[in-house]
Amino acid sequence: MGQGSLMNEDAIDDLWPTLRAGFALQAFHDMPGVDAEIRWLKRNPDYLMRLAPRMQRYLPYILDQVLARELPAELALLPIVESGLNPRAFSGYGASGPWQFMRPTAREYGLLINNDYDGRRDYVAATDGALNFLTYLHGRFNSWPLALAAYNAGSRRVANAVRQAGTENFSALKLPRETRAYVPRLMALAALVAHPARFKLSLPSISPEPQFFALTLPGAFELDVLAETIDLPLAALYDWNPALKSGRLASPSPLRVLLPIQREDGTSLDAQDILAQVTAVPADQRLRWQTIRVRSGDTLSGIALRHKTSLRLIKASNNLASDTIRVGQALRLPAPGAKLAQAGTGVPYVVQPGDSLWLIARRWQVPMGQLIKVNEVGPREILAVGRQLVIPVATNHPVGALPQSRSDIRKITYRVRRGDSLSRIAQRFGIGIGDIERWNSLDRRRYLQPGQRLTLYVDALGS
Repeated sequence: MGQGSLMNEDAIDDLWPTLRAGFALQAFHDMPGVDAEIRWLKRNPDYLMRLAPRMQRYLPYILDQVLARELPAELALLPIVESGLNPRAFSGYGASGPWQFMRPTAREYGLLINNDYDGRRDYVAATDGALNFLTYLHGRFNSWPLALAAYNAGSRRVANAVRQAGTENFSALKLPRETRAYVPRLMALAALVAHPARFKLSLPSISPEPQFFALTLPGAFELDVLAETIDLPLAALYDWNPALKSGRLASPSPLRVLLPIQREDGTSLDAQDILAQVTAVPADQRLRWQTIRVRSGDTLSGIALRHKTSLRLIKASNNLASDTIRVGQALRLPAPGAKLAQAGTGVPYVVQPGDSLWLIARRWQVPMGQLIKVNEVGPREILAVGRQLVIPVATNHPVGALPQSRSDIRKITYRVRRGDSLSRIAQRFGIGIGDIERWNSLDRRRYLQPGQRLTLYVDALGS
């Protein structure tokens, strides 16, 4: 059977026997609530099949990390429950990544979040942080069901529930509905993996072989330079590294990328060869852009003159609608010695999530008709992420993709909590109060009610 196919018996090279051999929570596979979750899986037999590509990509790595720590192998299935193994998953409460970390917990467990990088979406960093967190919770409660419940609902809430109930029996605790279903959902999935024939369900064939490797870079790199160096499409580089929020890797973000072991054409990427290739790139050719901080007395025109670039380029590359800047503001400019495209030519631009022809034309202040003509695209055409366009310009620009911050706009449903206000919700998700009012037809004079549902459009990368 090929990768991702359904089968009734495990293939010789399947991951499932190794996973089963590490199961340590079988006593909880029949806990109350598991039957209901198994019935759902039986009603949706294609659920795991849809997840097969993500399981093949990530599950071998997660299982390897779980077993290396001698933890119950059932924990390797937790990201399926949390996010469907989706590193771009984003909840209505602001949790992000495959392990669904909230910002405070992520930072507590060493996950860096800044303008260029979100460690919650980094499978290596997030898996390490999540397993550290779960180990701590198990040490606190000395019970895996309680540790899992605390991972979902918070340790204070679980501790209070134990104290009020006078028992550590998970099934007897008064916990939120989501948490009461959360632990049985994991146990149901583990029971299915343990005994698929008993439940008349099949598992997708998943190879135990790793699908990616981590490459530590010798220094800061522009992503398009890296992609050219290792002969990997820029879109693939972004696909394997959803934690990256901009077009460069520089400190304090980890100087590390995840790379597939095989390209789409079947050719292999060897870690040692790739490291030699990137190390051979001279340091002054790895970056086409630099970041500066606005100083007291600075103006955009003065900065452009000092750095031998154009006012138009500074505004376009920093998405500025006016000439107004503030002290301490970060601006991206061409790096000293960056190769320039000659006047009258175009600047290569790689389409980012959320881009449209109208947005790109507006950002670069070029006529949309000219953008359409140069790139031979239809005015209503949906641009594929990773597609390279040419921006027609009349002034010198650095060669390579413009380092716009990436965005990932999501429609989410947010349930109002006690103490929430429009301003607090707007600040939490980095959106405008007026936007929330418009999206939900709200009257600002009326108070929000706990439990009220709001529709929000948020940037999952920036929030």
